[in-house]
Amino acid sequence: MATIAVGSKPWDVAVNPDTNRVYVANEAGNDVSVIDEATDAVVATIAVGQGPSSLAVNPETNRIYVANAWNDSVSVIDGASNTVVTTIPVGRGPWAVAVNPDSNRIYVSNSTSNDVSIIDGASDNVVATVPVGQHPSCVAVNPQTERIYVTNEESNDISVIDAATDTVVGTIAVGEGPTGVEVNPETNHIYATNGGSDSISVVDGATDSAVTDVPVGQGPLAVGVDPDANLVYVANSWSDDVSVIDATTNRVVATMSVGRAPWGVAINMKTNRIYIANAWDSTISVIDGGVR
Repeated sequence: MATIAVGSKPWDVAVNPDTNRVYVANEAGNDVSVIDEATDAVVATIAVGQGPSSLAVNPETNRIYVANAWNDSVSVIDGASNTVVTTIPVGRGPWAVAVNPDSNRIYVSNSTSNDVSIIDGASDNVVATVPVGQHPSCVAVNPQTERIYVTNEESNDISVIDAATDTVVGTIAVGEGPTGVEVNPETNHIYATNGGSDSISVVDGATDSAVTDVPVGQGPLAVGVDPDANLVYVANSWSDDVSVIDATTNRVVATMSVGRAPWGVAINMKTNRIYIANAWDSTISVIDGGVR
């Protein structure tokens, strides 16, 4: 397992598999570290807004979207030049961001205003604002079903948004304090981390209902899904490890120690690498994937 030093207090990590670049949101440094996968070295540092808490990549446009939690905006980075090309005002307390590459729409969960800002990637404008549950934490997209899933940490549920109408079409009860969320588009299963109950809720996207809870480590905060291997990687922020779930059996098949306070997960399925953002020691752990 490799370890890469990055900026101060990395909260999230994202990958562009087409360019083999890894992007890290450093909350305390107000910047983004850019890592070259070939060398595991930081090749650029990009200043963004205040308190970058999350980021997501559109590989089709090579744009990176950074949610700045403390000044209510999204910074848009051009991956070719490693520069911020625009800053978009959104709701209050933007906490997480997700991209639908097919529609070039960006979804931002605003934790304080309890809504989701929807950005048109072509115009860099907010085109809709959708009310959701209490303290929305993270957001994930299933481009195959055109459904967006938003974890609401204080109402202990997931809001389901229909991308065709930009309206909430369902609410799914999950465990206590859901934060991270990710989708396996191949199985149409959604995975939500329940930080208050040390578990992952597995949701069937066909029925919009939770089918089981899987116990993991302490304080699960973020989750990543490898659809090819049908594996789920859970960053446990209090036990400083990653639980690997076989999604066929919904059982933990491995537990790997990483840095202190792992808060973010990203997967490059082309290189079979998993990246973990460790907030308290300002590093990224790099895991070889395919563990079964």
